[in-house]
Amino acid sequence: MTNPAPGNEPASTADGASQPGVVAPNDVLPRRFGKYTLLRRLAQGGMAELFLALHRSVAGFEKLVVIKRILPDMSKDQGFITMFLQEARVAATFAHPNIVTIFDVGQAEGSYFIAMEHIHGEDLRSIVRSMKPKSVTEFPIEHAMAIVAGVAAGLAYAHDKRDLNGAPLNIVHRDISPQNILVTFTGDVKLVDFGIAKATRHTRAEGDESGTPAERAAENERERAAENEHNTKVGQLKGKIPYMSPEQARGDDLDARSDIFSLGVVLFELCTGRRLFRGKDETETLRMITEGEYPAPSMVNPRISPALEAVILKALAKDYRERYQNGRELQGDLEYVARTEQIPVSNLSLGNWMQMLFEERLAAQREALMEGKQLADVLAFEEPQEYTAAGTMGGSLSSYAPAPPPSKIPYVAAASMVLMIAAGAGGFIAFGERKRAQETARLAAMNSGSIELQSTPPGASIWVNGGVTPHRTPHTLTGLPTGPGARVNVRLTANGFQPFVRDFSLRTQNARERVTAELRRAQADSFVVLELTTTPRGAQVIVDGRPIEGVTPVTVPQLAPGIEHTVMVRQPDSQDETFTFMGAEGQVERREITLTQRPLAADEAWLNATIEPANAILSVGDRTVQTGSPYHVRIAANRVLRVSFAAPGYETLARTVRARPGQTFDLHELRLTRPSSTPSVDRTPGRLRIGATPWCNVTVDGRSYGETPVNIASIAPGGHTIVCVNPARGTQNRRINVRPGELETVRITF
Repeated sequence: MTNPAPGNEPASTADGASQPGVVAPNDVLPRRFGKYTLLRRLAQGGMAELFLALHRSVAGFEKLVVIKRILPDMSKDQGFITMFLQEARVAATFAHPNIVTIFDVGQAEGSYFIAMEHIHGEDLRSIVRSMKPKSVTEFPIEHAMAIVAGVAAGLAYAHDKRDLNGAPLNIVHRDISPQNILVTFTGDVKLVDFGIAKATRHTRAEGDESGTPAERAAENERERAAENEHNTKVGQLKGKIPYMSPEQARGDDLDARSDIFSLGVVLFELCTGRRLFRGKDETETLRMITEGEYPAPSMVNPRISPALEAVILKALAKDYRERYQNGRELQGDLEYVARTEQIPVSNLSLGNWMQMLFEERLAAQREALMEGKQLADVLAFEEPQEYTAAGTMGGSLSSYAPAPPPSKIPYVAAASMVLMIAAGAGGFIAFGERKRAQETARLAAMNSGSIELQSTPPGASIWVNGGVTPHRTPHTLTGLPTGPGARVNVRLTANGFQPFVRDFSLRTQNARERVTAELRRAQADSFVVLELTTTPRGAQVIVDGRPIEGVTPVTVPQLAPGIEHTVMVRQPDSQDETFTFMGAEGQVERREITLTQRPLAADEAWLNATIEPANAILSVGDRTVQTGSPYHVRIAANRVLRVSFAAPGYETLARTVRARPGQTFDLHELRLTRPSSTPSVDRTPGRLRIGATPWCNVTVDGRSYGETPVNIASIAPGGHTIVCVNPARGTQNRRINVRPGELETVRITF
């Protein structure tokens, strides 16, 4: 995983000294830190360091987070402390899918920290570096557009952020650069590190107006004074120089349009593969930004279209009054270019590309995460403490103090017991004082269990303690925690079969377990079914990264029970909506979602239309809309567009429209007419017979018909989609056409 740079300086190496509350590079991880368990260090800069951590709570709650904690040397810098807490106060108010989420801010072991969302992905800098080993010579245009559109959406949200009284906060990120743009392995885009973001007022807590005006003014003045003191030490220019706007390079006051310029630099570099501002030193780079002439993107990469080039150049306008005035305008123009030029911009495709680039690293990360999780389980046994938070977000900082352990055994006795176990495995261990090799040997001895897993049929996915592994049966899990209280939950899953679940207790060192699971074929009532409707209708649905055929309202059958599923709802005129759910066997999960309308871009307008029959399909240019009448659809402004309506059994109706930017163009009370001599259409139902070698579970048009052979006595004539799943052989899709009154036979061979 890649994370935001902990500080604005280049990464440095710690000296390895052991101090209270400090995790030096040669200290053993995992270890407890307040209510979190630090699993491994991710990065370290001159001001702060980042850790991948595990947060455990009641009822088996577990969540991976990233802990950003300041270094001991910076604890004495009040200016930096102010900036650090300012980042927490500003970013903790955000709730947007394209901005990293802040969960907690506090103080533990004498160090300030922020707990933030764990982003399973990489930053743009790492992505570009990983292209060469995969022989990828150019950054795909469609992925560049998807990434920048996602960042633009996040910036639009941050720039428009208001307090509870409705007053704008006027937040400016000031550090839009490849290091602060992350892409997940599912294709999501995240903007991180608001550590130097600037707002016109400090958000003590969003909307917190406690105290007199004089007291609030004094608090703001103290924070400004502390920040100014820090500025004197580290220099006035904040942000990465090659991505600064001209006004930022000059030290002028900034607004949202400065971030738009920085994002334009990122878009230029992704589309051309060339750095835009790179001088021999910082002074020359600043001069290039403020005084130089910027090259046209198509001169560097001739494959950039004129429309995309116009977007890049508008974002890079030296005069901020000529740039995009907000992120929504930039996002809207990128989406318009993608639609009109049929550029296959897709978060799903972006995620697949990411997985291809980082295939080896992903496998290593899964192994490392499993190992760290197992060590954390051991640590949880060694230190049965709970931590309670005092204080709340937005008020005083949380401070963590040990609560009484649930066991009546004193903690010292529990620690002594652990030391005795360690001694039995090879001698007394002095924690934190002996060589790392000795500690590693101790942990290896306590993680010496193994479970040999076989299944019938083979090829089942293996889950350990709720997380999926890269392995399939038959496989032997090794390095599992052993000792009193050490438990491992194993789950085997395969399409078309009910999950196999078992808990293992590996009480002794080098404990071995062996199990052969007989997977039972799943019945219809052993699955979860999702019934999803949206307002407006006609939205695309993506479940666990897999697009579902058809549009809402839609039914998604045969979802695995007991597993959290992620559902994304996407409609061109609305903002994406995402939710998760976990269902039990036989459950029907019904969701109704009202989509939020996406604002118009600068060169878009609305088209409103009502027509009879209401199910007539609307076509505008190359876009087809099936939400039904009345229609409310965005269209390109200042262009002559052909709009048509079509329905079975009716003649097509066409109109020509031209709308001004921001205008709503109305087409009301339209009516399709039937042709003078309507040809008869034979709608006699046909029959369908499906067989497979070997067997498979069958769905037709999303409806489950169980295991082959399948005989459907009555099915509407026309096209149908068959999906055939065999857990050991995979999945096959067939598109067939059933003729009126006739039998259609389909034979599938794996």
